[in-house]
Amino acid sequence: MLLVGVVLALGFLWGRGRHVWYWLDEGISVGIASHPLSQIPELLRNDGSPPLYYALLRLWTSVFGTSEAATHLLSLAFALAVLPVAFWAGVTLRSRRTGWVAVALVAVSPFMGDYVNETRMYTLVVLLSLATSALFAHVFVLSHRRYRIPCALCLALLLYTHNWALFFAAALGVGVLVCAVLAEDGFTRKRAILDGAVVLGVAGFLYLPWLPTLAYQLAHTGAPFSQRPTLLQVRADLMKLLGGPEVVVALGLGVGVALIEVFHRPRSRDSGMLVLWATIVAVVVGLGWAISRDNSVWVYRYLAVVVGPLLLMLAVAISEAGRSGLVALGVIAFLAAPVGVKGQLFDKSNVADVVGQLGPRLAPGDLVVGDFGRLPVLAHYLPAGLSYVETTGPVADPLASDQRNATERLRAALPEQALRPSLDRLATDQHLLLVCSASEPAVDSTEFLRLIVVRCEQALALLRADPRFRLDAVVAPVARTHSPVNGLLFTRTGVPTN
Repeated sequence: MLLVGVVLALGFLWGRGRHVWYWLDEGISVGIASHPLSQIPELLRNDGSPPLYYALLRLWTSVFGTSEAATHLLSLAFALAVLPVAFWAGVTLRSRRTGWVAVALVAVSPFMGDYVNETRMYTLVVLLSLATSALFAHVFVLSHRRYRIPCALCLALLLYTHNWALFFAAALGVGVLVCAVLAEDGFTRKRAILDGAVVLGVAGFLYLPWLPTLAYQLAHTGAPFSQRPTLLQVRADLMKLLGGPEVVVALGLGVGVALIEVFHRPRSRDSGMLVLWATIVAVVVGLGWAISRDNSVWVYRYLAVVVGPLLLMLAVAISEAGRSGLVALGVIAFLAAPVGVKGQLFDKSNVADVVGQLGPRLAPGDLVVGDFGRLPVLAHYLPAGLSYVETTGPVADPLASDQRNATERLRAALPEQALRPSLDRLATDQHLLLVCSASEPAVDSTEFLRLIVVRCEQALALLRADPRFRLDAVVAPVARTHSPVNGLLFTRTGVPTN
């Protein structure tokens, strides 16, 4: 009953931000999920993501609709499911105390607080990474071989949810080798290798149908917005995952001595689980960083795949530390708990505000021009019957963002060529809505982000220089918006071109 009470309480607290307006990425999620299930895998060839979350979102929205509150409830449902899974993992792997510590860590996790009201896959990733990590420990530390197939199924689901699960699967492979090396005898070593082959083999077999799409995605999509991470950035992101440097210090003081004692018992259950989960985290982070040296795929939110094993590591360490561990947990709760859950409508983006003010002035046939990737969220909020074009040129489907070769396309897309045909087709008194990012790219930002701003500036200059278009209204973002946009409404006049 106490666990049910915790779930209900967190459902209320986390759910306070469920009405917050969508930003660009969420618009892409809802846009893809607005298509029939059979079309989603093909659409994702151009997006770069696996299909599981989008298929679940499609089923969810077919019942509950596509409002912010409706889709955020799906992420909330995944987040709340993490709580009983964490409790089960702690109890079955160690003790009831560990189970409750795991629940407490989930409840105060800043990562969970950040993404519980996000129409993206990250709370599902946490749920699956936690379940897979727990089941893996059952198999390879406690020798509960009946969990091999459930572990393989959870890993397969994780692979179908986020591409960083490939790093996670590789980390499990390394974990199997570590268990084999640490095995007490040849029989135990062979069994670990056999069990690893079963878990990874079944998961890999289930993932085979997606491999052709993955190969296409790797060749044509990526994370062009992501900078190559330095080791300082990696350290900062890992500390942010825990709640900041103060939390890391509190953990060191509260559980450091206990951890030293655990590792003085190298053959113990606790040391085996900690080594296994630490291996998973280290390999995932190491692979993400190493691959990002040449082709960056490092984004803080992708670290969702290591939240599960990190939570389990901390739960065991805090439980082992006894009273000092509980003090450390209290300090963590005070320092890291996401008390100020996003709740203002414009916290993420003001796209809905722009549309609310300028959308009623648009009529069927009017033109909407957005910067790269912005059209799905605009199309979600705008009325039907409008025409859409990106600053890179016309799009076949405004609800499905094409992320292929993004930087190259932005380099080649000059607004004079990309937009002029669409501008010429507008009749007198028709309107054009231009929506572009209001954020200036950082000095060290990627070429992709800089080109998005440059192409929007060129599109605006093109419209201002064209005597056929009159600027009628401007909507600027509120100061605290995370992903702000400007909206500019133009009217096609009867003035002929020179």
